[in-house]
Amino acid sequence: MSAAEESPPDRQAPRAPGPDPWYADGLAFECTACGKCCLNHGEGFSFVYSTFAERKALARHFGVSVAEFEREWCERVEGQLTFKSRGEACIFLDGKGRCGVYELRPRQCRTFPFWPELLTDRDTWERDVASFCPGAGQGRVHDLDSIRATMKRAGP
Repeated sequence: MSAAEESPPDRQAPRAPGPDPWYADGLAFECTACGKCCLNHGEGFSFVYSTFAERKALARHFGVSVAEFEREWCERVEGQLTFKSRGEACIFLDGKGRCGVYELRPRQCRTFPFWPELLTDRDTWERDVASFCPGAGQGRVHDLDSIRATMKRAGP
């Protein structure tokens, strides 16, 4: 092989493309701030988990210590702190069906509906997102790269 045909040593061979996910052409979604995602949607979709940094920001917002915030607005579920529920909704859902802490909502809420478990297949998306969310199928189309980036931020 001549030097011209050799690959540069720092360049990796291209990865063989795998099968495209069902949402490869992107998904239209725009949050309407309706609060429907703040309701209990059954097993696996009943809790809003938060990080210490998120709880600290909310405690500052409410003018209380983190410990006081956690006592008042959180409960422990499976070893993690989650926001309490009021009836079948997140405690921060206000009487008008809106998130009362929208600007400070945790990563879990910010990345909805682009969670790995909601994008496993079209049927799951239709059942667990589009069936109740008026923003599904509306607004701008999120391309595959932006969906993957959001899924990565959402976590496993």
